[in-house]
Amino acid sequence: MPNAATIIELPDDLQAFAEERVRAGQYASVADVVRAALTEKKLAALREALDVGIAELDSGQGVVTSPKELLNEIHAELAMSRKG
Repeated sequence: MPNAATIIELPDDLQAFAEERVRAGQYASVADVVRAALTEKKLAALREALDVGIAELDSGQGVVTSPKELLNEIHAELAMSRKG
């Protein structure tokens, strides 16, 4: 998949926060700060889905499914959460 550049505008406070992270040497660029934040958000959504699944299993709501079916369901839920 090609790496297409996308231009986004950050509110002043987030821009300043990102630039400070770069000045502090924590990141090489503002784009790296945004990339790290989005990656963390994605991981948090996956952790939440996993927690829900574990809670359902613990309460006896488990169903037999394949790993591929489970991943497809998680991806569908993530796509829906992006829309809403």
